[in-house]
Amino acid sequence: RLITIQNIKQQDPSQYKPKLKGGKIFQNMVCRVKYCNSLPDIPFDPKFITYPFDQHRFVQYKATSLEKQHKHELLTEPDLGVTIDLINPDTYRIDPNIILDPADEKLLEEDIQAPSSSKRSQQHAKVVPWMRKTEYISTEFNRYGVSNEKVEVKIGVSVKQQFTEEEIYKDRDSQIAAIEKTFEDAQKSIAQHYSKPRVTPVEILPVFPDFKMWINPCAQVIFDSDPAPKDMSGPAGVEMMSQAMIRGMMDEEGNQFVAYFLPNEETLRKRKRDMEEEMDYMPDELYDYKIAREYNWNVKNKASKGYEENYFFIFRDGDGVYYNELETRVRLSKRRAKAGAQSTTNAVLVCKHRDMNEKELEAQVSLLVALRLVSEVVCLLTLAASESQGQFKGLCMA
Repeated sequence: RLITIQNIKQQDPSQYKPKLKGGKIFQNMVCRVKYCNSLPDIPFDPKFITYPFDQHRFVQYKATSLEKQHKHELLTEPDLGVTIDLINPDTYRIDPNIILDPADEKLLEEDIQAPSSSKRSQQHAKVVPWMRKTEYISTEFNRYGVSNEKVEVKIGVSVKQQFTEEEIYKDRDSQIAAIEKTFEDAQKSIAQHYSKPRVTPVEILPVFPDFKMWINPCAQVIFDSDPAPKDMSGPAGVEMMSQAMIRGMMDEEGNQFVAYFLPNEETLRKRKRDMEEEMDYMPDELYDYKIAREYNWNVKNKASKGYEENYFFIFRDGDGVYYNELETRVRLSKRRAKAGAQSTTNAVLVCKHRDMNEKELEAQVSLLVALRLVSEVVCLLTLAASESQGQFKGLCMA
């Protein structure tokens, strides 16, 4: 093999000068240094084993976004550590006449339960209705009876019987039966708590979809800490945060972030005047908001993988309880200030209210139509089930 060695002249570090580009100092760094926030190394080597139990039998664990994005490195041999002899074909040939070791034969024996026909076992097997069967707190929980489940002595845990839950919605008839049952359950009076007999209801309120506010898409915003101003607490701070706004912005370097705006004193007086006059806003009025905090955001909606539906309830005096859907979940975390840069800005958000345009009105109508469509489908399925039985039930509400 011919190797060509070139003599590269080493440059004196003292003679190094940064290049000038457009009047600015241009460094030879291709990209900025990014610090990774990864999980620590696991304390043992990963192993491929079969887990025979349900993963959610003890706790409904949900992996975070950091755990989902992290990938553990599996440093294994090409043959997974198994030494395979590819030369001698007789290496893995099994002799059918070979005699096993007595210890191996003992391990391969099947657990055969002999039928218990002794008089003592028959006496213990009798069922006495006025006596409670004794429960032993030990691995030998049933000494004389026949158990349906085996104890895993080798690993030291007992396997519970798998409860067979009734699977519904297999076909159209089961769907109709399940929908009918919801209407029948709704007609039953609530006299006491389902698990606490001494607890009785003080007031029973019907729960309906919020047809009035369903046209407005709602979002849940979760802060990593209290966004209230440090110099203001109590009712005044709560009142100010109730009028706050969040808006996406971009800094000078093109990085996007979320700005948290709080109203100034003049805007608070204007909003208080609007509430006293029972109006949403004053036409052609300007409302000023000053930036208070900067956040990084993580948004999840219905299209995101692993998103769980979330709802909130509204209690209206003398009218009932209404629920609405949270379509989006936004998590905000504090944005770190850069070295040598000022974290505070003097950005001001000026808001002026206007009437909705045609596109926004169509989006609201589509949300309301989708809600009514679900209600109509439930009514049609219920009426179809009633007509098939020769009955008609007025279960649909206009």
